[in-house]
Amino acid sequence: MSSETPPPSALSSLWQQIRAVLDLVLDLSFKRFVTPRLVRMLYVLSLLAAVFYAGSWMFSGFKSGTLSGLFTMVTAPVAFLLYLIFARVTVELILAIFRIADKIAPLSEEEAAKVVQGTAPNPPS
Repeated sequence: MSSETPPPSALSSLWQQIRAVLDLVLDLSFKRFVTPRLVRMLYVLSLLAAVFYAGSWMFSGFKSGTLSGLFTMVTAPVAFLLYLIFARVTVELILAIFRIADKIAPLSEEEAAKVVQGTAPNPPS
Protein backbone atom coordinates (compact mmCIF):
# COMPACT_ATOMS: atom_id res chain seq x y z
CA MET A 1 0.00 0.00 0.00
CA SER A 2 1.22 3.43 -0.82
CA SER A 3 1.10 6.08 1.88
CA GLU A 4 1.36 9.00 -0.53
CA THR A 5 -0.89 11.93 0.21
CA PRO A 6 -2.91 13.31 -2.67
CA PRO A 7 -1.73 16.65 -4.05
CA PRO A 8 -3.46 19.62 -2.45
CA SER A 9 -6.37 20.99 -4.39
CA ALA A 10 -6.40 24.55 -5.67
CA LEU A 11 -9.04 25.45 -3.10
CA SER A 12 -7.04 24.13 -0.15
CA SER A 13 -3.92 25.87 -1.47
CA LEU A 14 -5.82 29.15 -1.77
CA TRP A 15 -7.22 28.71 1.74
CA GLN A 16 -3.70 28.15 3.12
CA GLN A 17 -2.50 31.36 1.48
CA ILE A 18 -5.48 33.30 2.87
CA ARG A 19 -4.79 31.93 6.35
CA ALA A 20 -1.11 32.89 6.07
CA VAL A 21 -2.02 36.48 5.11
CA LEU A 22 -4.58 36.67 7.92
CA ASP A 23 -1.99 35.40 10.38
CA LEU A 24 0.36 38.16 9.24
CA VAL A 25 -2.31 40.86 9.40
CA LEU A 26 -3.50 39.78 12.85
CA ASP A 27 0.03 39.49 14.28
CA LEU A 28 -0.08 42.03 17.09
CA SER A 29 3.60 41.64 17.94
CA PHE A 30 4.62 43.08 14.53
CA LYS A 31 7.61 40.73 14.31
CA ARG A 32 6.80 39.91 10.70
CA PHE A 33 5.89 42.44 8.03
CA VAL A 34 2.97 41.96 5.66
CA THR A 35 3.91 44.78 3.26
CA PRO A 36 6.70 42.96 1.39
CA ARG A 37 4.28 40.14 0.60
CA LEU A 38 1.47 42.41 -0.52
CA VAL A 39 3.56 44.91 -2.47
CA ARG A 40 3.61 42.71 -5.61
CA MET A 41 -0.15 42.50 -5.64
CA LEU A 42 -0.47 46.25 -5.12
CA TYR A 43 1.99 46.87 -7.95
CA VAL A 44 -0.01 44.67 -10.34
CA LEU A 45 -3.25 46.39 -9.33
CA SER A 46 -1.72 49.81 -9.90
CA LEU A 47 -0.48 48.75 -13.34
CA LEU A 48 -3.95 47.48 -14.27
CA ALA A 49 -5.44 50.77 -13.12
CA ALA A 50 -2.85 52.68 -15.18
CA VAL A 51 -3.66 50.65 -18.30
CA PHE A 52 -7.37 51.30 -17.81
CA TYR A 53 -6.83 55.01 -17.19
CA ALA A 54 -4.47 55.49 -20.15
CA GLY A 55 -6.85 53.62 -22.46
CA SER A 56 -9.89 55.57 -21.33
CA TRP A 57 -7.95 58.84 -21.60
CA MET A 58 -6.89 58.03 -25.15
CA PHE A 59 -10.41 57.26 -26.32
CA SER A 60 -12.09 60.06 -24.38
CA GLY A 61 -9.93 62.61 -26.20
CA PHE A 62 -11.76 61.89 -29.44
CA LYS A 63 -15.05 63.03 -27.85
CA SER A 64 -13.69 66.58 -27.82
CA GLY A 65 -12.48 66.48 -31.41
CA THR A 66 -9.95 64.95 -33.74
CA LEU A 67 -7.06 67.19 -32.73
CA SER A 68 -7.70 66.56 -29.07
CA GLY A 69 -7.96 62.83 -29.79
CA LEU A 70 -4.63 62.78 -31.59
CA PHE A 71 -3.05 64.72 -28.71
CA THR A 72 -4.29 62.21 -26.14
CA MET A 73 -3.30 59.33 -28.45
CA VAL A 74 0.31 60.54 -28.19
CA THR A 75 0.37 61.70 -24.56
CA ALA A 76 -1.46 58.76 -22.96
CA PRO A 77 1.33 56.22 -23.65
CA VAL A 78 3.93 58.74 -22.46
CA ALA A 79 1.94 59.34 -19.26
CA PHE A 80 1.57 55.57 -18.82
CA LEU A 81 5.33 55.03 -19.12
CA LEU A 82 6.03 57.84 -16.63
CA TYR A 83 3.54 56.31 -14.20
CA LEU A 84 5.08 52.88 -14.76
CA ILE A 85 8.53 54.23 -13.87
CA PHE A 86 7.17 56.08 -10.82
CA ALA A 87 5.29 53.01 -9.55
CA ARG A 88 8.32 50.76 -10.01
CA VAL A 89 10.66 53.15 -8.19
CA THR A 90 8.17 53.54 -5.35
CA VAL A 91 7.82 49.76 -4.93
CA GLU A 92 11.59 49.31 -5.03
CA LEU A 93 12.03 52.02 -2.37
CA ILE A 94 9.50 50.32 -0.12
CA LEU A 95 11.21 46.96 -0.54
CA ALA A 96 14.65 48.52 0.03
CA ILE A 97 13.47 49.99 3.33
CA PHE A 98 12.22 46.58 4.47
CA ARG A 99 15.46 44.90 3.38
CA ILE A 100 17.45 47.47 5.34
CA ALA A 101 15.28 46.76 8.37
CA ASP A 102 15.92 43.03 7.96
CA LYS A 103 19.68 43.60 7.82
CA ILE A 104 19.73 45.99 10.79
CA ALA A 105 17.53 43.92 13.11
CA PRO A 106 20.13 41.19 13.86
CA LEU A 107 22.81 43.82 14.45
CA SER A 108 20.70 45.68 16.97
CA GLU A 109 19.82 42.41 18.76
CA GLU A 110 23.53 41.58 19.09
CA GLU A 111 24.30 45.05 20.43
CA ALA A 112 21.42 44.80 22.89
CA ALA A 113 22.75 41.46 24.14
CA LYS A 114 26.19 43.03 24.66
CA VAL A 115 24.68 45.89 26.64
CA VAL A 116 22.79 43.45 28.86
CA GLN A 117 26.00 41.47 29.45
CA GLY A 118 27.95 44.64 30.21
CA THR A 119 30.41 44.16 27.36
CA ALA A 120 29.21 47.01 25.20
CA PRO A 121 31.98 49.03 23.59
CA ASN A 122 32.64 52.43 25.11
CA PRO A 123 31.25 55.29 23.03
CA PRO A 124 33.87 57.64 21.57
CA SER A 125 34.62 60.68 23.73
